[in-house]
Amino acid sequence: MSRNRRSAKTAGTRFETAVRDYLAWALQDERIMRPRLHGSKDVGDIANVCFMGQKVCIECKNTAAKAYKQHLREAAVEAGNLDAPFYFVVQKVPGIGIMSIDTLGQQLAYTTAEVIHMMRQEAPRDLFLNNTMNFGPLERSGFISLSLNSLALILNHGITLGTEQES
Repeated sequence: MSRNRRSAKTAGTRFETAVRDYLAWALQDERIMRPRLHGSKDVGDIANVCFMGQKVCIECKNTAAKAYKQHLREAAVEAGNLDAPFYFVVQKVPGIGIMSIDTLGQQLAYTTAEVIHMMRQEAPRDLFLNNTMNFGPLERSGFISLSLNSLALILNHGITLGTEQES
């Protein structure tokens, strides 16, 4: 493996670990983990995330390329492997670090309008009314973007994230 590929892999692993740690903290769930690779049957980069009792596939990307469609297609395939109706890509935002809770919460999460619609159908109405302040279109892609913090709030049913001591 070349040095550049190795450093890219290391950066990706570091980002996945940071997102895992953030979601475990935010949702107060130690079961959230990075699963082993499964080759063509990968199930996302973060495991044991649920919404309304159903699995959520989280795919992490630490790339300079804005390959939204390709990344979401990969997340959709992996969600199928996981038998998860919901899937998101969490993309590292250039210039925003991953060393603190605040900066991790600012990372970009995105999915399709269809996934958001399905989640709204499953959730109590006020959950999305109270937690959609950061929803928006993802450039000209047709996808829905939000911060990782907003995604965590929705996954946590609108309940304050983390513990009081750490907030």
